[in-house]
Amino acid sequence: MTQSAYRHYPSFTRRYVRSVVKMLGLPKKAATEREVLVQMLHDERVISSINGEILMLEWHHAREGHVVVPEPALSQWLQSVQLSRVQGDAWAWPWEFSTVSFPTGQTFNGHPVEGALVAWVDSTTLPARYEALLRAHGSPNLMEMKELGEPWLVVAIHNPLDTNTSTNPTMLRGAFTPSQISGFINREAVDHAGDYARMMDDEEGQVLRAVVRYVLSLGMYLSAYPEAQTAGIPEWMKNKHPAARSGVPFAQVSADRADRELTAAMAAPRTVAPYWRQLRDKRFYRGKWAEQRPGSRYVLVSGYEVGAERTVGVERA
Repeated sequence: MTQSAYRHYPSFTRRYVRSVVKMLGLPKKAATEREVLVQMLHDERVISSINGEILMLEWHHAREGHVVVPEPALSQWLQSVQLSRVQGDAWAWPWEFSTVSFPTGQTFNGHPVEGALVAWVDSTTLPARYEALLRAHGSPNLMEMKELGEPWLVVAIHNPLDTNTSTNPTMLRGAFTPSQISGFINREAVDHAGDYARMMDDEEGQVLRAVVRYVLSLGMYLSAYPEAQTAGIPEWMKNKHPAARSGVPFAQVSADRADRELTAAMAAPRTVAPYWRQLRDKRFYRGKWAEQRPGSRYVLVSGYEVGAERTVGVERA
């Protein structure tokens, strides 16, 4: 199997804290960085901002998250699969806190991206999630936030258009309720994050949309091929992950080579309109699928795949 180097998601917390240390002209010491982080988490403006949200998500990821590493060829191919129109609760993700690593040769709207932070959490637990972070750093602030009462997807990436990450690191972030996920799949709608976030420019928005589309496609793939996910550091990852020393578990996602149609679709030199089709009928949510949210399962469908003088139809569910 071909090995590939990966761009792993780096810590925004570390970059953010170090940028403040540099801005204040403080000595570059671990103790100084810890002190600055505590001061930041005592600042209500910080914890109520998008940056504060990222600090919270990264803190929990370090304790209970996964590093997801898709196989190189599969990772590239997932960008070519179309997202067809959906209805209802149209998506699910296996992990509450995760980061996704990308092969170094892969780009999003022409830009390399340093992995993605992906959170898929019950929004009613978020106040307690914030409280755990603040309590761990001795902050008296209590986070007041509206509970959405449903799953909440956050996809965040380090801004690849940043010109100086050492002094002003920024993130591109999208957050979605289940209905907003359907809105993105059907028309790529992304709502503005609110008062504490600046508006993205067109190019930044296109990069984030490409990454969100990839994450949704990967979630659909895992729905169609759940056995493709296994634990452990993958043999196709050439470079080490910086978090490996701290024990963050890896989840590798491989191409299901037992599926003839999928293998043909990935190997075809010319691909004609492959797309993910949502399984909506109740019969798809029985037995071992009974715990799945209705509408969250998918199957790969295509008109035809052309290659090596053969045309292969992708089997429907």
